[in-house]
Amino acid sequence: MLRLIIQIFLVGLVVYAGYKNRYRLINAVLSNGILRSFLVTKSLNMPMFRDKMMQSMFSQTK
Repeated sequence: MLRLIIQIFLVGLVVYAGYKNRYRLINAVLSNGILRSFLVTKSLNMPMFRDKMMQSMFSQTK
């Protein structure tokens, strides 16, 4: 029981630290060229993300 409580606490701590440093983590991941190209390829395969990005890139201005 104590072990479960400690594990839940540690998971919460990791999630909190990751959220607090999310931009630093994103910059670290995107600084690697292979990971960057993999993430861009995978994100463009998701229709919801791709449509939203294309709409914002090619929207007409008034």
